[in-house]
Amino acid sequence: MDVLDKLKNDWQKNGDRYPRISEHEIYGMLHKKSSSIVKWILLISIMEFAFFLALSFLLSDNPNSAKMENYIPAAVNISIWVLDMGINVCFMYLFFINYRKITNTDNIKNLMRSILKARKIVSRYILIKLIVVFVIAFMSLVYVHNNDPEWIDIFQHAKEQGKGFVVNLMYYGIGIIAISLLVVCFWLFYKLIYGFLLKRLYRNYQELKKIEL
Repeated sequence: MDVLDKLKNDWQKNGDRYPRISEHEIYGMLHKKSSSIVKWILLISIMEFAFFLALSFLLSDNPNSAKMENYIPAAVNISIWVLDMGINVCFMYLFFINYRKITNTDNIKNLMRSILKARKIVSRYILIKLIVVFVIAFMSLVYVHNNDPEWIDIFQHAKEQGKGFVVNLMYYGIGIIAISLLVVCFWLFYKLIYGFLLKRLYRNYQELKKIEL
């Protein structure tokens, strides 16, 4: 049961036992809650950025990471890193701007508009991040296929036996399944963290809508 419905039930059941709260006071409560939620979205995005930035430096000395760097051209590797970090910085800025707007808004319509915008920004952020994860993983799959000496020997041997197509199909089939599972894991992570906050934010929007009506 949301805030407004609970208050209405209390008023109807208990008459004058509880002081009536004005729409202005309810708006203040929802304004504060919405501002806090958007602030958490901003903070989580900053923590996520810091975590993956630190992880990228920690894994740079990992033998498997060093091996992948031999397959992927340095320019491509740097471009992917810059693109990924750039997306994070861009959306952190958008989260911050939206947080400022929600914090400084002074009427219901503007707050409702800012809430919808915040939800749209977060949804786009999640979608773009999932696309980036898929593209990076698939590029790695292709580069390993074309440059890893062990895999090249396996494919060459299979080709000589007339099984090149089958082995390639199995390689990319299993690879795409693994990538899909990776994307699903990221989606579940974002759904758990950001999805929970977005649900609370949308609940506030619905309550504001009742006041507006």
